[in-house]
Amino acid sequence: MRKQAGHSSFKQLLAEGKPQVGTFVKIFSAEIIELLGMAGFDFIVIDMEHTTLSFAQVEQMVRVADLHGMSSMVRIPDASRSSVLRALDLGATGIQVPQLLDEGEVRDVVDKAKYPPDGTRGVTYAHRAAGFGHTPKNYLAQANEQTTIAIHIETESAYEKVDAICQTAGVDIAFIGPVDLGISLGKGPDYLHGELAHPVRRILAVCQKRGVQAGIAVANEEQYRFAIENRIPYIVWSSDVALFKTAVDGVANVTALRENV
Repeated sequence: MRKQAGHSSFKQLLAEGKPQVGTFVKIFSAEIIELLGMAGFDFIVIDMEHTTLSFAQVEQMVRVADLHGMSSMVRIPDASRSSVLRALDLGATGIQVPQLLDEGEVRDVVDKAKYPPDGTRGVTYAHRAAGFGHTPKNYLAQANEQTTIAIHIETESAYEKVDAICQTAGVDIAFIGPVDLGISLGKGPDYLHGELAHPVRRILAVCQKRGVQAGIAVANEEQYRFAIENRIPYIVWSSDVALFKTAVDGVANVTALRENV
């Protein structure tokens, strides 16, 4: 892992296939983001889908990530115009969109995320992404070029239509959500040794064929090695909550020895 600076470098490194390692951040804490940056994480995915985080909080989290050289993706709570617009206006590197079903929904997200003439994103320069009015003359074109869009492949419908989704202009990353995808397909979450292995490899093959970068969630070294060996550049290792839980459980297991004293 290594620190990044700027949205364009993140997108370019992904396009070059260089592994970028991040984690889902669910807790509103500047300290947690600072710790991740100091540890050398490349990016964070701020999770608004499964938390109560507000956009005001997310803006502060993005600001801390920027200060520590990390890129910041926002997993928005839904694909509404408001959610797409707010996440990008507050200065995030890009958006990660869950629970989409087909290429039509994906095309709609891209349209909302891009300024004219590439889309219909509303324009103002009085927000953080545009420097609060200290705006480069080429801001609109630059934002369209640099914004990173990751689409979850985690529903049965999205899996069946993954080829069409990956052919949608503006999609940068097809992100494999193993838990949701496994449940949706009735195959369980194990994509290394279980029944989900074949669907995951099919998604990776489609990504390679269509020139879209693959992303995947990992939770251990074996899964991480799988991602590296399969040239998956967008790697999300667990979450801040899960990492903290692992550490706390480790301490609890040790201190449980006092019962035998």
